[in-house]
Amino acid sequence: MERRKRYNFEQLDEMMQRGYDLKDKGRLKECCNLWLELWEHLKKRFTSDISAIEDVDLGVFTGIQLYNWSQNLDMVLWNAGLEDTSFFRKRLEFCREFYRMFPDTNSSVIENMMRGEANSYFFLSDSENGDEAFKKLIEEFPESAWGYIDWGDMYCSAMQDDKVPADYDKAERIYRVGLDNATFDRDVIKERLQHLEEKRILRYA
Repeated sequence: MERRKRYNFEQLDEMMQRGYDLKDKGRLKECCNLWLELWEHLKKRFTSDISAIEDVDLGVFTGIQLYNWSQNLDMVLWNAGLEDTSFFRKRLEFCREFYRMFPDTNSSVIENMMRGEANSYFFLSDSENGDEAFKKLIEEFPESAWGYIDWGDMYCSAMQDDKVPADYDKAERIYRVGLDNATFDRDVIKERLQHLEEKRILRYA
């Protein structure tokens, strides 16, 4: 049986930097594949007593470096997914692994990772699992406007028309639940409701 190569930290650091070079050149899919390979190697080195990415200390990799890199990987997976939807599957798996592995990471990052998982389902035309993922997100962060905003957007965004049928009534219900519960960025929800009404007028004009 062929043994998989074991990389040292300097080689893993080179993988990370090469990924940034690919990202800067717009070679997003190559960047994603390289960084996901790096993620698999890093996971083997994480210990179970570390529950926040900020607290990781792996040789050349500091917690702050991995904190920033993990968010960059999420963003690059999103952009690659717009070119090739298979990367949305990879994205939701990465995001889910991350928030389960590091639940005590800064809450804004956990929220973004949970949103990444949830909206990726919609880009894979899987609204059922997407709805369930958004419900879990809102249970975890009921006072944040962005879970409701992102969820509602899935039902009224032109970007989504070929993935999930538009449902303006459902989008409005989600936004209004957000207005009832969110404690900040409520003005963004109000803007979404206004834009939604404008879309209704155009649709039925």
